[in-house]
Amino acid sequence: MNDTPSTHSQITRPKPTTVVFDLDGLIFNTEEIFLEATNQLLAPLGKKQTPEVVGQIMGQPSDVSTQILKDYHSLTDSVIEIRAQLDQHFDCVLDSILAFMPGFEELLQRLKQENIPRAICTSSSADYATNLIDRFGYLNEFELIFGGDQIENGKPAPDAYLKVAELLKIDPSTMLVLEDSENGCRAAIAAGAFTVAVPASHNMGQSYENVDLIADTLSDPGILTALGL
Repeated sequence: MNDTPSTHSQITRPKPTTVVFDLDGLIFNTEEIFLEATNQLLAPLGKKQTPEVVGQIMGQPSDVSTQILKDYHSLTDSVIEIRAQLDQHFDCVLDSILAFMPGFEELLQRLKQENIPRAICTSSSADYATNLIDRFGYLNEFELIFGGDQIENGKPAPDAYLKVAELLKIDPSTMLVLEDSENGCRAAIAAGAFTVAVPASHNMGQSYENVDLIADTLSDPGILTALGL
């Protein structure tokens, strides 16, 4: 458990009763894998991914993030072609790098013990998220896995989180959302959820204005406190 103080907002909210996880960079260290895949794509061109672009694309749907990558690095291939190349590089390095982010498994087990419903809302596709979660046998631990391919307006728009609340038949204000990216946090805040930012090294320079809590990791006790545990 990290002893660095957490930051809480002063807004009074109802106690959250459902926990919704982002996926990339929050459950898994896949942001590291995306960075490696991107650098492999750019290497033959004598280029490397930059922190500026990483900050822009993080939390965005894949078609949006790929367009940003294409424009910034002046890539000549189409978005579809670039995405296919990135996916190939991603798959090549996935098994050697993939790991849970600190505290995820412990938090998941505690939520399970407390019978707190859990869901995933990611900018990646639902199939991609389902396959990653299923690798570790955790598929049945979530009531819903919702992907960015299932909604027209992705994060930072609130649409995905509003749809998750609708599908779970709950009020958005009763969700505790865990996000690592600025775009994801903006989406959760706009949806009216209790928003917890869990930034890591790949989130350097991002802003978490108006979140309810900034947690050091998923082991931060402030998360359980927000749930009344």
